[in-house]
Amino acid sequence: MAEFSVRVSTGDAIGAGTWNKIAVSIVGTRGETPPLRLDHPGKEFSAGAVEDFQVESPQDVGPVLLLRVHKAPLLLSAPVSAVARDAWFCRWIQLSQPRGAPLLFPCYQWLEDAESLALRAGAAKVSWADDHPILRQQRQEELQARQDSYHWKTYSPGWPRCLDEKSVKDLDLNIKYSVKKNSCFYLKVGSAFTELKLKGLLDRKGLWKSLSEMRMMLNFRMTPAAEYVVKHWQEDAFFASQFLNGLNPVLIHRCRHLPENFPVTNDMVAPMLGPGTSLQAELERGSLFLVDHGILSSVHTNVVNGKPQFSAAPMTLLYQHPGGGPLLPLAIQLSRSPGPNSPIFLPSDNKWDWLLAKTWVRNAEFSVHEAVTHLLHAHLLPEVFTMATLRQLPHCHPLFKSTGIGVRGFSELIQRNMQQLSYSVLCLPEDIRARGVEDIPNYYYRDDGLKIWGVPSALETRDALVQYVTMVIFNSSAKHYAVSAGQFDSCIWMPNLPPTMQLPPPTSKGQTRPEGFLATLPPVNATCDIIIALWLLSQEPGDQRPLGTYPDEHFTEEAPRRSIAAFQNRLAQISREIRERNQGLELPYTYLDPPLIENSVSI
Repeated sequence: MAEFSVRVSTGDAIGAGTWNKIAVSIVGTRGETPPLRLDHPGKEFSAGAVEDFQVESPQDVGPVLLLRVHKAPLLLSAPVSAVARDAWFCRWIQLSQPRGAPLLFPCYQWLEDAESLALRAGAAKVSWADDHPILRQQRQEELQARQDSYHWKTYSPGWPRCLDEKSVKDLDLNIKYSVKKNSCFYLKVGSAFTELKLKGLLDRKGLWKSLSEMRMMLNFRMTPAAEYVVKHWQEDAFFASQFLNGLNPVLIHRCRHLPENFPVTNDMVAPMLGPGTSLQAELERGSLFLVDHGILSSVHTNVVNGKPQFSAAPMTLLYQHPGGGPLLPLAIQLSRSPGPNSPIFLPSDNKWDWLLAKTWVRNAEFSVHEAVTHLLHAHLLPEVFTMATLRQLPHCHPLFKSTGIGVRGFSELIQRNMQQLSYSVLCLPEDIRARGVEDIPNYYYRDDGLKIWGVPSALETRDALVQYVTMVIFNSSAKHYAVSAGQFDSCIWMPNLPPTMQLPPPTSKGQTRPEGFLATLPPVNATCDIIIALWLLSQEPGDQRPLGTYPDEHFTEEAPRRSIAAFQNRLAQISREIRERNQGLELPYTYLDPPLIENSVSI
């Protein structure tokens, strides 16, 4: 006979407590105890409770390897019902042995229905990879159970695989939104919807009457950054700066040779380049940059309010003066086929021609950002990594402790980008080098992102594994926040980021007037639908866990705790550097400030 003290911590979330029966089995090198019921008079396992129990083992199991936790309904014959499904969130269990120091078993999981779960001690001397037969068998059983639980479903070619579940409500509680997060999300949906509904905007299918009317009506929860957009959206310098520090800072490339289908001439751009230089000289010097939205070429478009919408696949040439100054646009072509019906628009053109051309580029930015940079790179790919982790890694593995164009057009863009997507695109240092933007000034996405990244490369070594895991973590946290948090700031002033265009791209110059510009922009109701959606996507609805914050204490060992502390100190230093720099900026870049970065892609 051996007596053990068991201390159990139940989570404090809504519904974390349970009426079900809880028992533990102690697994050691010499055997395993039968389930030992954790029971004393009164209600156990209330939300937020920490409770002590005494249990007796009928035999000596030797040094402890595992702790199995068993949950079962009060009535063993009960059907699958609310009684059987009474979920329980276990934070941790501490086991005090007759000899030796107490062992802490981190859990931080929901247990549903009748379920058993094997836990490893956080500070156990036996590592997760040790080859004890009991541990090896447990890993195999757990992996098989995970693979049986998480079934794949494949959609049309080009879409990553997903869970084969009918709806979100069928998901495991451990991967669903918490009740708090869900409630906050829907309360925000309701408040935003009500505010614009009362203004009469959601039901208005017509055009905006004027830019001044738009400014008066779209004062919906303005941020300082959004106010800056309203004030500067027509300026060339701000237009160009958004390719560096806006929501899609990953498309700009250094241009050494102009594409054959983008016939910009020296005469066209000489007034912007200034005396003593030429287009060819600036290409050779590396002062020119290109943003190519060619992935949008011939993409299917949507129908809004019964009207077909239009899309363009523009190319934008930008210039960085070697002596300093802001990045500026030099030329824009809205189609892929040069010719009489495909003019190259220039800053020296009629004001409304040039503004409309820039607005078409911003519309292309909206489509590529939402479908590729945001949805594919920052959501669907991290979800693939998540699924692989859920299906292939045992719970005790260290990696488990960290972690318009319409639907048809979106699907096309995702399929096209998947065909050219490479590992290096997802690795920030390699991506920066490949695009040739190592030294372009005032590129805060690059500067702040490289500080947060910070690892070497190659994949046959431990360093290669570090690079790969860093890529997953960076894309699932920092990059997602960088391309997500600014959506509302950029879109609340709709002409800066129009979600759709109601007239086709212009085929000549000198025809654009203010009324034609307004007629090209999205209708009122479509504008407001997008504003609500992107406001919600820019707001963390609750339960925020910033990068480097780990409220679930999976790691109790000294070495990883030191690493976590060092990581948190480095993030704090990066944040101080970013905030000090931002004090001198007219438009601060906050989208990679570590305390603001959500440690997931949950919104």
